[in-house]
Amino acid sequence: MAHTHHHHEHGTKGWLLAALVMTVALVAAEFVAGMKGHSLSLVSDGWHNLSDLPPLFFAWLAVHLEQKPPDHQRTFGYQRAGVLAAFVNALILVAVAVLIGFEGYGRIRHPASVASGLMIVVGAAALVINGLITLGIVRGRGDLNIRAIFIHSLGDAVSDVAIIGGAILIRVFHTPLIDPILGLLIAALILWSAIGILEESANILLESLPKGMSVQNVASTILAVEGVEEVHDVHIWSLNPHSHTLACHVRILDMPTSESEMIIHKVQKALADKFNIAHSTIQVEHTHPPGEFHTYMPEPARGHRGR
Repeated sequence: MAHTHHHHEHGTKGWLLAALVMTVALVAAEFVAGMKGHSLSLVSDGWHNLSDLPPLFFAWLAVHLEQKPPDHQRTFGYQRAGVLAAFVNALILVAVAVLIGFEGYGRIRHPASVASGLMIVVGAAALVINGLITLGIVRGRGDLNIRAIFIHSLGDAVSDVAIIGGAILIRVFHTPLIDPILGLLIAALILWSAIGILEESANILLESLPKGMSVQNVASTILAVEGVEEVHDVHIWSLNPHSHTLACHVRILDMPTSESEMIIHKVQKALADKFNIAHSTIQVEHTHPPGEFHTYMPEPARGHRGR
């Protein structure tokens, strides 16, 4: 399994590098064609694809760094490199969407004739390239960093279809206003894709509770393990979208170390099975006089086994 995962990461890195080269060529073609044919949608899509370059590079770098093992400075390794890359990528997407929106508004006020034939040719070429990039990284889209690239590439492909369709409509109805409208739709698509990525990556970077997880449910699962009398000081966070970490205190009856270790092992297994919490640090308290608890989590996070 480890070998398969390692091979998959190398395959993803290869596709990301190939995507970088293809995107550079595509951006150059769209800028030249867009300016020559007076097409805002082509220029907008060129900016859209240009904004792919930093994300693609950061994604490639993140995949590379995530393969590096932990060291004395980074005891968890580089698992958050991909999350940080996704956050930066999403900020770039927001800036590009705003830029295209302003340009589109100006073109709606002052429409210009558009070379629809050139739009069709370049749009078709862009569709092929973005389609190849999307297919190449589709298996890695479970990773937040790769998903940012996957969503962006898929959005690029949809934009290309819209450009081709818009060019056909311009040829048929002789309505150049369609071009800036397409540009604004592309901007909206960019913004929509960025918001979800920003939300999820910021949640991880701020060490918030993993999405879909409840402290109360986690505490209840721990209390369900035979031998656990109380759980408090529960802290849960994520290193990346697939790696969750927990630290807590549990109170058990006074017993030999071998028996308490068995209880902790059962707690860790329950957390891994139910919540995918692969790394947990559990401090055991055998006795605790009343009134000396120091709970740093909200009251519902502190639980007692029912009698």
